[in-house]
Amino acid sequence: MNASLQQRNELLRRRITPLPGSQPYENVRPIRIPGRLDRWKLIDCVCEQHPHVSRQTWCDWFSQGHIRKRGVPIDPMALVRGGEEFEHVFPDTVEPDVNAKVLIAVEDENLIVIEKPAPLPIHPSGRFERNTLISFLRLVYPGECLKLVHRLDANTSGLVLIARSSEVAAIMARQFQSGTAKKRYLVRCHGIPERCEFTCDAPISSRRGEGGTRDVDPIGGKHARTEFRVIKSLDDETTLLEAKPITGRTNQIRIHLWSIGHPVLGDPSYLPKKKIAAWQTLGTEDPPMCLHAAGLTVFDPISGDELRWASRLPEWSGASPE
Repeated sequence: MNASLQQRNELLRRRITPLPGSQPYENVRPIRIPGRLDRWKLIDCVCEQHPHVSRQTWCDWFSQGHIRKRGVPIDPMALVRGGEEFEHVFPDTVEPDVNAKVLIAVEDENLIVIEKPAPLPIHPSGRFERNTLISFLRLVYPGECLKLVHRLDANTSGLVLIARSSEVAAIMARQFQSGTAKKRYLVRCHGIPERCEFTCDAPISSRRGEGGTRDVDPIGGKHARTEFRVIKSLDDETTLLEAKPITGRTNQIRIHLWSIGHPVLGDPSYLPKKKIAAWQTLGTEDPPMCLHAAGLTVFDPISGDELRWASRLPEWSGASPE
């Protein structure tokens, strides 16, 4: 690691110790009204946009003055216009702990490659705002336009690619959309697959189920394909696999293995015996979800040269896919 990169990592460590979200603060989240809800009552809008939150909970937040516009509490019966914005205020927010062992592995004038630990959400959502990867990075790349090129679940570890401008992000996004960019994962699953190499083509639903989970949908689902290779069968009746997602659907590897009876070890949502539970970010003391973004191949946005990166192997893997 060169001196400047080492200094960047040392600065990052100082900025996120203690965790930025560990001290109480006022968390303000935007509420944006889509055009299709023009002239609706505000209470009906928020219930429509957030069906997992009860109407009574929203009424309580309104009565407590937590739904505002420019700092002023708003009547829940107010008629709204498409494009209008409001604020949802969460006072005295303390976020859950996350794994903060982030490593900036590579940086140049266009791209940043991160070794993301787990559990750590990539971007602000739900219970997390300051304790997220992108919020951490903004502390050491101040004023930069950092753009996620692709994403990993909070519970998935491994390589994450970030662009340092909107223009570069657009170039890299096209590589992922076209399949030019290649991703390789390590995964440890329940059971022992029948074949050493196999492919899953089960279509995946575009609709979210309980707690944001998705399911296989043979009729209306989107095309999805993942190639798997057995690396090693382990003594505890689990198997270490290499997974190569050919398409990029949400939770694709997890859903594909779950659908064939070999769910990812430690997955809190896609469970053995074809059960599904609400999506959740694991706690720092929980056993890890054994899914790791181990390799990434893209092409330089300026020169077009092939770029390849391989991550450090997680403790639960115990073997290299090479």
